[in-house]
Amino acid sequence: MYANIFLFFLGFTFLLLGARWLISGATSLAKYFNISQWAIGVVIVGIGTSVPELAINIASVFNGTSVGVGTILGSNTFNLLVILGLSAIISPLVVYREWIQRDFLINIGAVLIVVILLFFPVLGDVGIYGITRLEGVILFSLFLLWFIYTIMRQPEHEIKTDYKVFTFLTSFILIVAGIAGVFFGGRWIVAGAEVFARSLGVSEYIIGLTIVGMGTSIPELSVSLVAAFRRNASMAVGNVIGSNIFDFLGILGVVALFKNIITPERIGLDILVTFSATILLFLVVFFGRRNILTRWEGFCFVSLYLGYIIFLVL
Repeated sequence: MYANIFLFFLGFTFLLLGARWLISGATSLAKYFNISQWAIGVVIVGIGTSVPELAINIASVFNGTSVGVGTILGSNTFNLLVILGLSAIISPLVVYREWIQRDFLINIGAVLIVVILLFFPVLGDVGIYGITRLEGVILFSLFLLWFIYTIMRQPEHEIKTDYKVFTFLTSFILIVAGIAGVFFGGRWIVAGAEVFARSLGVSEYIIGLTIVGMGTSIPELSVSLVAAFRRNASMAVGNVIGSNIFDFLGILGVVALFKNIITPERIGLDILVTFSATILLFLVVFFGRRNILTRWEGFCFVSLYLGYIIFLVL
């Protein structure tokens, strides 16, 4: 038991270090291919900070646990309410109407599609409540369309990114080391989560929803808070939105290609909270004052998340 708990925390260390190396190598390598700052901010950094969730979901589905789906929901709720909330408290976030009309709506659409697939047998075996391989193909195809659209589009407002440029060889080594870190870290976290669940008398899904979900959001948290301190709202918001879209379309799509994802029991409330948080962000910045997520609204976001966690604990 103690060995598995040690591996759980060691896995988080490897996972977060690996994600950091992977992002550093990928952003540096992007410089050699003249990829725009927008694409680096939303796609490379956004996807890169979600690599921990990908590793955990792949390990989870092959171990036959529900840690992975819980991690996706927990991470997305944390991203929207806590990360953007804290970022707004540090420095009010200016959200351009272009993002509201495109990226926010895409984020809402991604969550809604996954909700439908988890609760209704749309394609594949009608006896399976979850995401089948065929539905995984649909999700991953939608992710590729979003990826290409984001890379090709010329935004009205450029995202400013601060990243170090390494040599081509160093960038490649960082990427390889990062992939190895998230791979082993993900496996150890899933193994440790099962032990935690048994010792606490709760399901692996709840462990994924809370401890693992919050832990895997540390890369997004660090990127967005640093961006907020530098008054770089574009990076803070772009990182979270890009990460959330990748979580629902990319990660669940890729994982379902390997094996069907079964809908965990009692998931209804948690996916409703995630979807409601997505809608809430859209409504606040669309109808709010000058498309700004204010400090007061950021405080409300964080308070809502704390209330949700207290409800789960009780």
